[in-house]
Amino acid sequence: METTLKVYIYRDGARPVFHNPYLKGIYASEGWFMKLMEENKQFVTKDPDRAHLFYLPYSARQMEVALYVPGSHDLKPLSIFLRDYVNKIAAKYPFWNRTHGSDHFLVACHDWGPYTVTGHKELARNTIKALCNADPSERIFIAGRDISLPETTIREPRRPLRYLGGN
Repeated sequence: METTLKVYIYRDGARPVFHNPYLKGIYASEGWFMKLMEENKQFVTKDPDRAHLFYLPYSARQMEVALYVPGSHDLKPLSIFLRDYVNKIAAKYPFWNRTHGSDHFLVACHDWGPYTVTGHKELARNTIKALCNADPSERIFIAGRDISLPETTIREPRRPLRYLGGN
């Protein structure tokens, strides 16, 4: 599988929400996945006709920072934003429409990650989701198709002997 699996990464989408991984804190898993996937030479293909899977490179954390109005308790703008992105991809490329998104995947580690997909029925129902908030009772995470991803806090390296000996 490692020699044959190919993933196409959509280049569409503006920063900071797309192609801009957040690499620190409890949402680092999402960011590091994006960074490593976009730098990958083994699995990634630039030819979508060779792809087995299609990666939607958005960051739930960056979406929260860019779009959420603090104190509003309204997550709808986030799901609308992602819905519009998927609709744009579906209109521009044939790949989404071919399988209704079932060969597409995303990674979201923010607590709100699952809710960002609720604005688009095919995205919520068909897409493979790697979620840090993998709660089947919310009816967004589907066991057997979706993946539970652990939250990982990436810490800055410490140098405990830094000030010893006058250095």
